[in-house]
Amino acid sequence: MKRILALLLAAVLLFSLASCSQKKSDHPNKNAYTLSESAKEGSVVDGVMTDISGADPILEKTTAPWLDKCVLYEVNIRQFTEEGTFKAFEEHLDRLKAMGVNTLWLMPIHPISEKERKGTLGSYYAVSDYKDVNPEFGTMDDFKHLLNKAHDMGFKVILDWVANHTGWDNKWITEHEDWYVHDKNGEIEYPYDWSDVAQLDYENYEMRAEMIKCMQYWVEDIGVDGFRCDHAIGVPAPFWNAAVYKLKSINSDLLMLAESSAAQSLTTYAFDSCYNDALYGQAVMTKGGVATTTVKNGMEVNSNFAEGSFPMNYLDNHDKNSYEESAVERFKDTYQTLLTLCFISPGMPLLYTTDEQEYDHAIEFFEKDTVKWKDDPEYAPLITALSKIKQDNAALDSTNRDISFIDADNVNAFAFSRSSGDNTVIYISNLYYDPLENVTINFDFDKATCVLHNDGERRNA
Repeated sequence: MKRILALLLAAVLLFSLASCSQKKSDHPNKNAYTLSESAKEGSVVDGVMTDISGADPILEKTTAPWLDKCVLYEVNIRQFTEEGTFKAFEEHLDRLKAMGVNTLWLMPIHPISEKERKGTLGSYYAVSDYKDVNPEFGTMDDFKHLLNKAHDMGFKVILDWVANHTGWDNKWITEHEDWYVHDKNGEIEYPYDWSDVAQLDYENYEMRAEMIKCMQYWVEDIGVDGFRCDHAIGVPAPFWNAAVYKLKSINSDLLMLAESSAAQSLTTYAFDSCYNDALYGQAVMTKGGVATTTVKNGMEVNSNFAEGSFPMNYLDNHDKNSYEESAVERFKDTYQTLLTLCFISPGMPLLYTTDEQEYDHAIEFFEKDTVKWKDDPEYAPLITALSKIKQDNAALDSTNRDISFIDADNVNAFAFSRSSGDNTVIYISNLYYDPLENVTINFDFDKATCVLHNDGERRNA
């Protein structure tokens, strides 16, 4: 059938011949930690494997069933409230739950090194102790209370994990200086221009084992639901394989997210998801009215995502926000259209602190910069509708790679469908600044129901 679309900015149509149902999983919990016969000499420390090749036969890729419905929200505890504490953040859980958010990614909660600190408060990513919490945020009991409350409300909670480097105050430097990379003069090096951190040496298996034990502590003793791993590509993939193998022997239903563009070496086993940097790059270009054919390149799950893994689609995160601009400043009039694209494209969507409101301020990274929250964030209704569409439709499951692009007679009109069984979701949008008139898009469906329509001012769901 043919449809004529006028003044179209963004619309999502749902076609369903049968009620959708969640996928069932037969992923078993591993009850035993098994050492591989192919382990490298010296790589097994205190019974823990620290180096596992992606081709090792002991590895079996599993994906937690709950990831299919994941709506991820990155929490900047320091800036979220005036107090900047775990306890104060708890007051926002009801609001986030009402928006459909079901997974919280907490930026690093560990103590921050004072030595070589940048700014007044320092970088969250200069960790001085992997097994403690930043007193700026509260106590360990405060964190456990937040975690338990979030779990009781149905949230999953993942921690930001910094495995590539430590802060200069970390006791590892004084107790195990050989765990770090040294320059030709015997001085510990720092990576890139990150002078507030010290580069760990992944040729050292004892350090690897201790890093795995620290991650194990947060899963086994504290009960977190996974990790977002900072600068994951800077750490050898065989280490990540070993770490996740150990962690999944404790809890197979973890989310492992790599801060990296898609990489086969990372997603073959260890990671469920990587950043969809390709889609982000095309989204940034789209605000200038680029032809829609380029956006397709960032939406197809290419060979760099191993089976069972999927992209994390985003318009914003702490790096983009603090060092470039806020999301609404970067994307302007295309923000709502592209935010919708992040929910409907293959993969899972990410929201960052303030993405639910029109906040034209980049959040400081090393200083206190409390978010000024509005009583009724402008984009919360849209996010609520998109979260429901994501979670109610098997076609939008994170692991579902199905996508079919639909032809239109205008290059700025963009349409595609995604299906799973009898469930199909269609996305249509205008990715250009100016309104489009008399656009023809060809569908192969006899019947469709509009579940969300947004023209930039009015939104019906």
